[in-house]
Amino acid sequence: MPALRRATRWYIAFLTALASAAVVAAAFGVRAEPDLLQPVLVLAPLFILAAALNSPLLAQVKLSANVPILIAAYLIGGWEVACLVGASTIVLKQGEPWSRRLFNTSQWVLMGLAGALVYEALDGTAADALYHQGFAAWQLIPIACSILTVIIVNAAMMLGVLRCQEQIKVASVWRSMVLTSAVPYFAYGLFGLLMAVLWSIGDGFAAALVLIPLLVARWAFAQYAEQRQAYEATIRSLVQAVETKDHYTRGHSERVSRASVMIARVLGMREDRVEALRYAGILHDVGKLGVPTRVLQKSGPLSDLEYAAIQLHPVRGTEMVRGIAFLEEAYAGILHHHERLDGRGYPSGLQGKEIPEFARVIAVADAFDSMTSTRSYRGARGVPEALVELRHCESTQFDPRMVRALVTALQAEPWRTVGPIDQGDADVELSGGSYDHDDPTVERPSGHDEAVAIQAARAEAAEERQLHGKDVLQRGGWS
Repeated sequence: MPALRRATRWYIAFLTALASAAVVAAAFGVRAEPDLLQPVLVLAPLFILAAALNSPLLAQVKLSANVPILIAAYLIGGWEVACLVGASTIVLKQGEPWSRRLFNTSQWVLMGLAGALVYEALDGTAADALYHQGFAAWQLIPIACSILTVIIVNAAMMLGVLRCQEQIKVASVWRSMVLTSAVPYFAYGLFGLLMAVLWSIGDGFAAALVLIPLLVARWAFAQYAEQRQAYEATIRSLVQAVETKDHYTRGHSERVSRASVMIARVLGMREDRVEALRYAGILHDVGKLGVPTRVLQKSGPLSDLEYAAIQLHPVRGTEMVRGIAFLEEAYAGILHHHERLDGRGYPSGLQGKEIPEFARVIAVADAFDSMTSTRSYRGARGVPEALVELRHCESTQFDPRMVRALVTALQAEPWRTVGPIDQGDADVELSGGSYDHDDPTVERPSGHDEAVAIQAARAEAAEERQLHGKDVLQRGGWS
C-alpha cells in the first residue's frame, strides 16, 4: 500500500471521528431502548459474514450482501441499529493497515446513519408497521430517497479519499461513480425491504433467508470471475512470450497499462472501461508475436516489406485476442494505438475523433514510456522533457486532452525513468545493438517508401474487416 499523504490521513481521521461519535451515540440509544439490541445481535454477525465473503474475485463484479443488511438495519431499528451493524466490520481483515480498516468501517457507519436519517425525516414507515398496516406504493419514496442518500454518501467518501491521495478531480468521476452505483444499490434496497418485512412478521431466521438468492448469485458471478482470471493468466503468458521475443517490450506493456489507467482516472472513465483499458495497455503489442523475430531484433534499417510486417502488429494482436469476450472496447485500443490525429498513422489512417478513445489514450502512454525508457540508440529522457515533447506533438500525433490528463496524473503519482538495469539488461549500451522499430517517438529512417508499408498494413486490415462482415476497425471489436 502506498504511503498516505498528510491530507489523506487527516481525511480518514475526520471520518473516523464522525463515525465514532455516531457509534457511541447509537450505543447509548440501544442501552435506553433494549428492544433494539436483538436486531443488532442478529444482523451484526450476518453483516460480518457477508463482508468476510467479499473475496477479490467477487469485488470485480460488485455484488455485496452487506448493502441490503445495512438498509434492513435502519428499516428495522433506525439509525442506532444501522450504525452499530456497520461498525461491526472493524473486526475483519486483521492484516490490513489500520487506515484502510478505519476508512472502510467509517464508510459503513456513515452510510447507514445518513440513509436512516433521511428515511426518518421523510416519515418512512417502521418495519413492523409495513407488515401490520399493509404496504402502499407511496412508501417506496422514503426508501428510494434513503438509498439515493446511501449512494451519494458512499461516492462522496470515496471521491474524498481519491482526491486527497491521488489528486483526482472530483467533478471528473463523480457522475460516473454515482450512476454505476445506482442500479445495484436500488436492487439491494428491495432485498433490504424484504428482510425488514419478514423481520416484522416476527421471524429473524426468515429475514436472514432473503440473503440466500444473493449468495447464490455471488457464487455464479464468482465462477465468471474465475474464468476471467484464467483469461488473465493467458494474457500474462502472451505478454511474457512477446517480451522474450522483443527486447524492448520487457516491462513496457505493464508500464503502458499503468500510464493508460492514470490517464483514464483523470478523464473520469467508468470503472469497467478503466479495467478494459488496463488490458488494452497490457496487450497493445501482443501482435508482435506474429512478426518474424529477425525483423524485431534487426540492428540495421528495415526494408519496406519488413517495416510493413512491423506495421501489421496491431491487426495481428487483435486477431490473437479476439476470443477473449470480456475485453470488449479493448480491441479498439489494441488495433488503433498507432493512429495519428493527422491521419498519417496505421493501420487505417484514421484522423482526429475517428480514432477510438482507448487508442488515443494508449498512444500517449506508449510514447511517454518509450521516451522515459533507455534504448540502445539513446538514453531515457526525463519526465519533464518527455512531457514537453508530447505537448509539441499535440494535434498532429497525440490528442491534447490525453496529454493534459497525463500531465495532471503525474502531478499526483511519480514516474521513474527506466534504465538498462530496470529492464533486466545490464549489458545494453547506448550505441549499437538492436533497434526498437516500433518506437512511436522516432521517425523512420529515410530512404524507404512509407506508402508501401502503410498500404500493406491497410490491405491486411481491410481483409480482416471483410472477413468479419462489418467495419471492425471503427467498432474496435466483434459481436
